[in-house]
Amino acid sequence: MTQNTHVVLTPITYTRADYTALRAHVLKIPLARIADLYYSEDSPQLALGLERYLIDMRNDLIERAIVNNPAFADILKGARQGGAVTTKALDILVKAADVPVAQPQLDQPVAQWFRPKTAAVLRDEGIVQLADLLAFIKRRGPGWWRSVPRIGAKRAEVIASWLRQHNKSLGELSLQQFSVEVPAIAVVLDPQYADQLAPLGRFAVPSKYDGSAGINRNSKFCFITADNDLRAVECYLARFEDKAHTFRAYRKELERFLLWAIMVQQKPMSSLLADGCEAYKLFLQAPSPAFVGDKAARFTDRWRPFTKTPMTAKSQKQAIIILRAAFDYFVRVRYLGGNPWSAVTDPKVTEEVHEMQIEKALSEEFWQLVVTQLEQRASVPEHSQDRAALAAILLLGDSGLRREEAAGSRRSALKPSPWSVNVSTLRVVGKRSKKRDVPVSDRTLDALRAHWTDRHLDFDHPPLAAGNVLPSDDIALVGPLVVPRHMAAIERHEEQSGNGYTADGLYKLIKSALKRLKPTLLENGISPRDFAQLETTTPHAFRHTFGTLSVAAGMPLDVAQGILGHVSAATTSIYVRAKDKRIAEEAAKYFMQQKEKNHGS
Repeated sequence: MTQNTHVVLTPITYTRADYTALRAHVLKIPLARIADLYYSEDSPQLALGLERYLIDMRNDLIERAIVNNPAFADILKGARQGGAVTTKALDILVKAADVPVAQPQLDQPVAQWFRPKTAAVLRDEGIVQLADLLAFIKRRGPGWWRSVPRIGAKRAEVIASWLRQHNKSLGELSLQQFSVEVPAIAVVLDPQYADQLAPLGRFAVPSKYDGSAGINRNSKFCFITADNDLRAVECYLARFEDKAHTFRAYRKELERFLLWAIMVQQKPMSSLLADGCEAYKLFLQAPSPAFVGDKAARFTDRWRPFTKTPMTAKSQKQAIIILRAAFDYFVRVRYLGGNPWSAVTDPKVTEEVHEMQIEKALSEEFWQLVVTQLEQRASVPEHSQDRAALAAILLLGDSGLRREEAAGSRRSALKPSPWSVNVSTLRVVGKRSKKRDVPVSDRTLDALRAHWTDRHLDFDHPPLAAGNVLPSDDIALVGPLVVPRHMAAIERHEEQSGNGYTADGLYKLIKSALKRLKPTLLENGISPRDFAQLETTTPHAFRHTFGTLSVAAGMPLDVAQGILGHVSAATTSIYVRAKDKRIAEEAAKYFMQQKEKNHGS
């Protein structure tokens, strides 16, 4: 079906005869006389109905005059409500002939400039004003339209073109195109070759399994531009492109299910019914060997949907919840006829009393030793990666950030605190898209300055690099010094050189730095317990380190809760128990030492 691209309201233009006719109509001259004086028999104004045309023209001019000069609102109030037009009001309307068509403004409603059906679907996405539309497009990138029902590629092009035409009043739309380069296809899925798997974006699906004729497909008009399962999944995931953590979690579960449907069940995803979903629920407990492998980058041939670590019951339940929500969306947009996951029960999960693994937090002595030794390594001019890792670790351990929050932190969000000369504040966007301010230490700022010097940037006066499309103060706090030569990294950094690490990239940066630290820490005689802990330390352990040490040092719980971004104070109170646990452990050691001395004497 060819997509209707008439989405923008066309501005109405009037001739000088129209303005003269309107003046005559206001002066109560009969319509027949106006038609004879100013129009020919075949004029479109007469074909539409002259009275209706002149009334609509009057209303349009009133709105146009008010938009260009809001002070006219009171003067034209009576005319706006259909009353008589005064001489003063008439003069304003006549002058409107020389007023240019109003330019769209960011605070104006989308419905003022787009046709009703287009405005309605945008409003359903939370897009009410033109500012919302630009922010939505910039946030989701070139494929912003994929998840919006009834907005296909052609309509998206028309909307983007209109926004660019009005860049003087709305601002620049930096997207260069509305299609992204398709990654190299690694495999064409074939159940006969069960071990040939690839992630979303790197596999093609034969028509037999692509879902274009799935038995659960909805026969009604579909609201998204998806004619197969793969496109439907892409449309759904596009809704979360501005929420990196959620996007990765949803993509992982959907690509697993899609691959399993084709390679194991040998059916399109849109042909699976409740019994098929029950079979996948069992599959999650013990995936087949072809689906399991060591953790590997998505662009390598070693990538597999599952790692060798078995999924916990909680993870299995989460996978099913994600799939059920995705299928609900497919039903709502009329891609599928029904949701088979609605008939599948969730796995039973034994809830942990305290889910946070706070025992992974480093002791104060060990934390300070790690920072000190990494600072020494970072002082060597050639060790630029250690300087980047030090800045990242301090953001986690001194400010209590999550890995995703540290990766997404921008220079523009870092400000000197108005309350203390020794503290800066960083505004971060955490879980559930909630913003909060966290304190940043002086040593973190020093580490960031050194890291920015390696990036040829001035931390205190951030410049705008040549070709950089980001504002000068909107550069990532921590970013890679060398861009890996694979397509995802190139797209992320070469077009926007101020972008930082992904959350996974930050993880690898920190783990590599800790691995380099091991020989130095051994030379400093760290305890076997601390060394064993270092083997399993992850970036998130530094966040727990902040929580444990700050509470142990006497920081009020409500303050720690605000810094860590916990919804519930009960979550933060776990760090109090961590302090109690450490006291008990250290007391037990002391008592044992005393007992051994007494036995020895």
